[in-house]
Amino acid sequence: MSRNPATDFLQFIVGGALFCSGGFLLANQVMASSAFDYRGGGLGRYGGAGMMFPIGTPGMGLLMIPLGIGVCLLFTGAYQRWANLMVWGSVAALGVGVLNSIRLTFMPTTLWALGVYVVMLAAGGGLMFRSLGGYEEKGSGNP
Repeated sequence: MSRNPATDFLQFIVGGALFCSGGFLLANQVMASSAFDYRGGGLGRYGGAGMMFPIGTPGMGLLMIPLGIGVCLLFTGAYQRWANLMVWGSVAALGVGVLNSIRLTFMPTTLWALGVYVVMLAAGGGLMFRSLGGYEEKGSGNP
């Protein structure tokens, strides 16, 4: 069976559209909220007396110490490997801490809608992978 590059390209575009549409529809059913608790405030919602207190990330401020030391070492030009390790390690730990404080909840949906989203994702991914398959070389000797 011979393959046509134009057909493969069209198959990739259709698969990408299916995959992106399914991903968008599935992500549209997810609510993201932070782990912040709103406390206090006698002046109402927008009065300014209320304070925000983080709940899920104790000790995140301690990550600023190795980050500051690493940046200081980078600017002095000493211990480049340790400085890079401290900076990138601190930034990675801060990123993980921020992502860890996000709560994801799924909004109620029907089983039919969820099935459609999953089938769109799977069919789109399958079409894209299928179109990226390699071509057989002519005269390779394979019967």
